[in-house]
Amino acid sequence: MDQVSQLAVHRAASHSFLIAILVAPLIGWLLKRLHQNGEAKTKEWAWMAFLVLVTHAGIDLFTVYGTQIWWPISDTPFSLDSIFIIDPFYTTPLTLGVLVALVVKRSSRKRAYANILGIMLSTLYLTWSSVAKLTSQGAFRQGLASKGYHTERLLTVPTPLNTLLWMGIGMDNDSLRVGLYSVLDSKTPNRFLSLGRNSDLLVGHTDDRAVARLMWFTKGWYVVEEDSLGLLWSDYRFGRSDSWLDEDGSPVFQFRLVQDSTGTYSTFEQLRPGFGDPVETLKKVYERAKGID
Repeated sequence: MDQVSQLAVHRAASHSFLIAILVAPLIGWLLKRLHQNGEAKTKEWAWMAFLVLVTHAGIDLFTVYGTQIWWPISDTPFSLDSIFIIDPFYTTPLTLGVLVALVVKRSSRKRAYANILGIMLSTLYLTWSSVAKLTSQGAFRQGLASKGYHTERLLTVPTPLNTLLWMGIGMDNDSLRVGLYSVLDSKTPNRFLSLGRNSDLLVGHTDDRAVARLMWFTKGWYVVEEDSLGLLWSDYRFGRSDSWLDEDGSPVFQFRLVQDSTGTYSTFEQLRPGFGDPVETLKKVYERAKGID
């Protein structure tokens, strides 16, 4: 598959609740065949497989990427946008529970206790992320209104590896207003960077294969720019390499649109951003997350 097709199938069938219902019994049957001498029944193996598949997709729903949970009935990518795609504060308690289960005797109750504790901690963190998101949404709405921006839509997403510092993007006609807010800030955000989406550059090409796929994927949170090589498409849901804390960051998700011989944008190439010193960037993120007066 080319990159357009890859974008369409990522987090699609493999993350579908409906597909989980269909394949879990098959996985359960295969696991029972593998463990014929075990006490667990085929039905129990199937339930385990179903829960693994559904909770995996369910957790992915909390990230900004988008998950096609109702594929193939609908290809709409749903997202709750309350946790970063990678967050060790969520993953570590679950990982420790698995490690305990691997090293402790099978007859020990510590294995179950460790995993129950891990699930409780990770679920509490996920719950906290939703509370923090609601808090940041209210702050961004107030901040945007105070600047006179009449935003039609608002997106709030946590910055990398934390749930204290949030990026907010307001969509105002053909512009994006981007700001930062920490739940520890004493006031609402009042500094926003304005980015023109430049949708006029897509006139006559909105039905092109690559353009249509990117519009579906980015849900409108994009900026299109033209340079000497053609059109660049930036998806700002994933922020910038500097987390908006410097002046020279580059979009984390950026695509180069490629025209075919007919002038149609039939495909694209995803570009890799230059992250500079990621450790230094994370230091700045955590420093800003402490809040400002």
